[in-house]
Order: sequence, then structure tokens, then C-alpha cells
Amino acid sequence: MIKGVIFDLDGTLLDSVTDIMNSLNKILGKYDYELKNYQEVRSYLGNGAQKLVERSIPSEKDREVLNRIVSEYNDYYKKNSNIDTKPYDGIMELLEYLKNHNYKTAITSNKIQEGVTSLNNDTFKGLIDVAIGERVGLKLKPNPDMIYLALKELNLNADEVLYVGDTEVDLLTAQNAKLKSIAVTWGFRDYEVLADLNPNYIVNEPKEIINILKEV
Repeated sequence: MIKGVIFDLDGTLLDSVTDIMNSLNKILGKYDYELKNYQEVRSYLGNGAQKLVERSIPSEKDREVLNRIVSEYNDYYKKNSNIDTKPYDGIMELLEYLKNHNYKTAITSNKIQEGVTSLNNDTFKGLIDVAIGERVGLKLKPNPDMIYLALKELNLNADEVLYVGDTEVDLLTAQNAKLKSIAVTWGFRDYEVLADLNPNYIVNEPKEIINILKEV
């Protein structure tokens, strides 16, 4: 019996590309790197800030420079993460349904913990029970450690949870944690990319997740 749902954040619950792009370009411009457009940034997302920066400036091999840019990006983004960011259509209704029907919920994200906490508190206002982001000592997805921590905090077993995400990183995370997965098509990856990874379900609208929960 399914008792909980674990979500990715960016591209699954939140349309956050514009704020990420603007924060990234603010720092790239400071150092005279080429600025990135919406589609480029969208394609770079899923593996955390370090990979976002590395994919944005692949010619830069100096680790000290990369680390400085990542740090400055994180600092700037913390203060500018909720300007144009908003839930996708139907997400709030989905979360309210889950809360009203006593499903436990969590976020696991490769975004820094401060950003995850802030967006969760400001946007979802108590609809999500647990919010886990990048922190010291916790490996990033697709390593399953974030899932294991979420399961522990929710007091649920893997077979009692569905995992919802929008990228190959999310689906690999679900596989590694032995969770059934739902891939969403409104996020950062196209249908074909998601289908190749054989998720248990693929949905085009949040309300379809409610239908799945009624069936499993």
C-alpha cells in the first residue's frame, strides 16, 4: 500500500529555470563568460550547482575558479531564488489532495539545503512534510542516500512510496533506491529521454498522479 510520495523539486514541483538562469548569468557575466539562454540552462539542470557551472563553462578547467563561481552563484541564488519561480499548474492541488488524504510527502533535491528549505517554506507552506537538499555528508542523487534519509524521516519503507521526478537523475535515483517511479513530462527533459529509462509511469499532468494513487 502506498503511504507516501517523494518529489524532486526543480522541474517537478517548481518551474525555477528563470531564477536559476538569471542568477547563473549574473555570476558568469561578472567574469566575462558567455551568458546562457533558457533552453541551455534547462538542459544543464539536475545534478546540482557544481555541475550546472561546469556545464555552463566547459572550457574552464581551473578547479579553484570553478569553486569560486559555484560559491558566488549559490550566495546570489539564495537571495534571488523566488522571484519568478512558481509551482507548475496543478501542483498545489495535487499536494493539497495528498495532505487531505493523509499521504506523507518529501522533497529530495540536489539544490543546496538553504534553497530547498526556503522554497519549501515560502511556496508550499506546510504541504510537504520533509525537505532534503544538498548538505555536508549527504551524497547527491542519483546516489540513493537522500531517499534513504527521507524514508527514515517519513518512517516509511521503500515499497510504501512513489518517487516523482523529471530527469534521468531522478529515475536513476528511484532505481537505485528500489522505488517505483513516476516521470513527469512538464519539466527539464523530453518524453523520449524519460521513456528510455523505463519509469513505472509517465504523466503529462499532476492530476494523473492522483489517478495512479487510486489504482496502486
